[in-house]
Amino acid sequence: MSWIKWDEKHSTGHAGMDRGHKNLMELVNQLADSMENNEEKEFCSTTLARFVEHIGTHFLAEEAMMDQHRYPKAMEHKALHAAMLKDVLAFKESYDASGNTESITLLVILENWLKRDMMEADKELANFVATVG
Repeated sequence: MSWIKWDEKHSTGHAGMDRGHKNLMELVNQLADSMENNEEKEFCSTTLARFVEHIGTHFLAEEAMMDQHRYPKAMEHKALHAAMLKDVLAFKESYDASGNTESITLLVILENWLKRDMMEADKELANFVATVG
């Protein structure tokens, strides 16, 4: 099952950011598959932990780019990152505690990330970086 499929509408135009987004989507799809197939809780939790780790690394890289290029909307963008990470960590905590958390909750979190962060804010950041070189 693929919850999220990469296509050109997801492209920011920045190779590094796009590579990171593709990796995150791949982990999301692995997680979706493991939950859909009722894999053991430990396996799903480990996959979710890898996603949290990758998203943290990805956000740090984007934030370093914002700082390096003095991105004027950095505070707003970093707030999106913080909210996303908070939501994913809350989902992970709930899942680790019970193992029964609805996977649809994660889908909603990730769809919001796609719309707010990647589709809008990240494209805006990529355009800014491309203009300031």
